[in-house]
Amino acid sequence: MNETYTTPRGVIFDLAGTLVEWPEDDPGLRWAASYDHLAAALPNLPLPPKQQYVRAMGKAEAAHWRRVNSELWSASSTGLVEDGFRRLGHHPSPEQVLAALDAYARAVDGWTVVCSDAADTLRVLRGRGYKLGLLSNTWWAADWHHRELVTHGLADLLDAVTYTSDLPHSKPHPSVFLDSALRLGVDPSACVMVGDRMRDDVAGALDAGMRVVWKRNHKPYPKPEHVVPTATISQLAELPELLRSWGGA
Repeated sequence: MNETYTTPRGVIFDLAGTLVEWPEDDPGLRWAASYDHLAAALPNLPLPPKQQYVRAMGKAEAAHWRRVNSELWSASSTGLVEDGFRRLGHHPSPEQVLAALDAYARAVDGWTVVCSDAADTLRVLRGRGYKLGLLSNTWWAADWHHRELVTHGLADLLDAVTYTSDLPHSKPHPSVFLDSALRLGVDPSACVMVGDRMRDDVAGALDAGMRVVWKRNHKPYPKPEHVVPTATISQLAELPELLRSWGGA
């Protein structure tokens, strides 16, 4: 164990793949559903054919994630939608951008599935006095995610939430982990990051001076050989006793 670590007092969770599962699907399905909501909400908006809209927004989303992966960059949800409209040769008004975002939010409402042991684990840790945070790489607006957390009964169990759509960088940039720790009011050396991605969650949090717990999975995410988590779990329910073994409550 790194001697600079102190007694665990805060736990920061990744969202998708850690607290909730995001179904494997074609992103085009979400954009197609959002098109239908947008067409109904703004029937006078001169929209292109659905497949053109889906293709343009899909390309904008793919471009966003390429920049995230290569530059650890981040941007707001409005920026992604504006890029999609530009690819269609359209310069939308702010009201149209917000309508498109609302349409996407309606399309993905209820899309995620909460992990079966997430809420119980958060309750146990909260009962033991830990500060609990959330840190997610996302282009979604914070309000969308909050609605999902409320739906899954997780919102009231978290003390601070951090979405990279509100920050200039994305995981694994160390600054986003430090920002999350600051919002919790816990020194990074006393924080434990829990996530499912070796590069984004494990490497970034280690560089920020935190212990890191990798939630084991078989998804095809990068697994750099030099990145070694402090510990590995298969289920969130294993976390309370692991923290106790590190001197926590």
